[in-house]
Amino acid sequence: MNKHSHLQHYGLAVIACGVALAFARPLDAPSSCFLLAIIVSGLFGGRGPGLLSVGFSAIAFNFLFLPSPLSISSPSSSYFRFGVFVVTALTTNQLIEAKRRIEESRRRINETLTRTQAQLSRATQIATVAEFAASIAHEISQPLSAVVANGQACLQWLSAEQPNLTNARVAAERIIRDGRDAGEVVRHIRALFKKNAPEKVALSVNEVIHEVVSLINNETVRKRITIETDLDKSLPLTLGDRVQLQQVIFNLLLNGIEAMETVANRPKNLHIRSKLQNSDAILVEIRDSGTGLADSEKVFEAFYTTKEKGMGMGLSICRSIVEAHGGRLGITLSQGPGTTFFFTLPLGSRLPT
Repeated sequence: MNKHSHLQHYGLAVIACGVALAFARPLDAPSSCFLLAIIVSGLFGGRGPGLLSVGFSAIAFNFLFLPSPLSISSPSSSYFRFGVFVVTALTTNQLIEAKRRIEESRRRINETLTRTQAQLSRATQIATVAEFAASIAHEISQPLSAVVANGQACLQWLSAEQPNLTNARVAAERIIRDGRDAGEVVRHIRALFKKNAPEKVALSVNEVIHEVVSLINNETVRKRITIETDLDKSLPLTLGDRVQLQQVIFNLLLNGIEAMETVANRPKNLHIRSKLQNSDAILVEIRDSGTGLADSEKVFEAFYTTKEKGMGMGLSICRSIVEAHGGRLGITLSQGPGTTFFFTLPLGSRLPT
């Protein structure tokens, strides 16, 4: 605050006291008029002008509105009346100053809150971008990993003393298929950014399961994991996006495989079951014989992971996909070691006609 503003505020106090003095005698209300001048001075000028107004008011009240100016011989009633006025004036000034400070604190809090909200908004934008980046990396890494695995298998068949062209051809065809799957993932992610609806078609859940099982077959053989399937062949069709449902099943199977990496004292089994849950939904269960989970709900939170090199996005993405299909993804208690994931999908009764 500059010097000119200080002079204005103190000038306001002088003017307020002058106006109060002009109206105090005609209205026969000196206390009320001077207290009003103190309120105006303190409210618009601050603590200093308010105290100046208190001083001027006390002087005017003493010399103009008491029977006689205070002296040693003044009656006690005059001292009492003057003391009450001064105490009231000071209290009023303090209350006005407290009100000013509260309003100033509120203003600063609002400014801080506004800045914090802006920073939080920016942080949320950054976190959203990071989440999408992690999602893209997680989604695209799966078909690319399959491309690498099939490429290595193709090289092994061709590098043998007697090249097995038939198996090499099969591996090459798988590379082409996995490359197309990677392209489909990118296309679906682009559609997600454009807020396009998933391309849901009538499909067989069992066929999707078989497609994913064949995709990870080399990985399970290498890690000596046995896959057992119990698929209800009478399941009706459901409505879904094939690539997204493949991603869900692939992630759940991959979690089961990784959960059994440290298992050494029992068989490593992955059990996949599909069946009718009720008249409205299909149920798919994937059970592993791994080490289990400590928190069955927190694992679905984005960026939460129990893996040393994990991103914590897989199950979060899976839940979003299943819920977008009108289903539910969760965990049920397993009898014995391991974890049982399940997800539901609505029946073909909701298929378009």
